[in-house]
Amino acid sequence: MSRFALYKTARWRKARLAHLQAEPLCRLCRQRGVLNDGSLKATGEPQPDLRRRFLVVDHVVPHRGDLDLFWDRTNWQTLCPDHHDIVKQREEVRGFSNARGLDGWPLDPAHPANR
Repeated sequence: MSRFALYKTARWRKARLAHLQAEPLCRLCRQRGVLNDGSLKATGEPQPDLRRRFLVVDHVVPHRGDLDLFWDRTNWQTLCPDHHDIVKQREEVRGFSNARGLDGWPLDPAHPANR
């Protein structure tokens, strides 16, 4: 079974719903003080596109087909589409987060400035 087919299984649909009930807000929005149940953009503004009003169960560490990592619920987080499709995907491609602290310095130890 391909890693993408895992998302179409009844087991995943059931586990996803249980996770969203337990964590019904975007984790990254919440860290910024924005309570986003999927109805907002990552900026906190209302999401005008009805097709993007939902939440994603994201794997914190990409599973890349590893079944143990895929089903590890401690590796799941709830994200809004903006954080999942833009911020998280960019981090995965780049290999580090560009998030910065109050002093402007990158927070991610993997960021080139922290190596």
